[in-house]
Amino acid sequence: MRDELLDLARRLRRRVEQTHPSSWRLCAGPGQESRSQRLAALAGRIEACRLCPLGSQRLRAVPGVGSSEARAVFVGEGPGCEEDRRGEPFVDEAGELLDRILASIGLSRDAVFITNVVKCQSMKDPAAPHLRGNDRPPSPEEISACRPFLGEQLRVLAPRVIVALGAVAARVLLAADEPISRLRGGWRLYRDGDFTARLMPTYHPAALLRNPELKKDVWLDMKAIQAELEAGAP
Repeated sequence: MRDELLDLARRLRRRVEQTHPSSWRLCAGPGQESRSQRLAALAGRIEACRLCPLGSQRLRAVPGVGSSEARAVFVGEGPGCEEDRRGEPFVDEAGELLDRILASIGLSRDAVFITNVVKCQSMKDPAAPHLRGNDRPPSPEEISACRPFLGEQLRVLAPRVIVALGAVAARVLLAADEPISRLRGGWRLYRDGDFTARLMPTYHPAALLRNPELKKDVWLDMKAIQAELEAGAP
């Protein structure tokens, strides 16, 4: 009799747990999604975005790639024609150099998150989307349309370190109007509400291809980034 009562009690308890609010803790409600889920939802909004003309001119949006647990986020200017075709940032010659730079400090594309200020290709001639050399710097209006997406990505990821690759990324993230040669060379503070992170401005990989003498400065920046990540390693 006692065993039957215990069995009944267990079955009643399971039934209550199936309907009681405490059992909902295993379900991801609003605000409880994982970082990867939130990034995927954000990527969907970026791909559907038509806030500026680039949304209807590009072939593919380029939200970003990498780990949802990244402790370092690398931010460039915007996608080029190859990125527009493949939907992934930094896949051209500058991207190959970025991969080598990451490897030099023990990182990989899969261990960080890589994105851009502007998520669609800015073109001189929208009628020739895949013409090499058709890129242009994004306009203030295009940057303004995309800026909230970047801010949300950074809040979701909450990285220890943000690396601004090039003048456009550095100026946008720091709200500054200085050349990258003056912005780089030391840590800056990125702040967005109650989220803060250490930010390192440095030269864009494309600038290194044009001016190899800048590599020594980037190497110093990367070593500082490596030291910061190692200092904060769990």
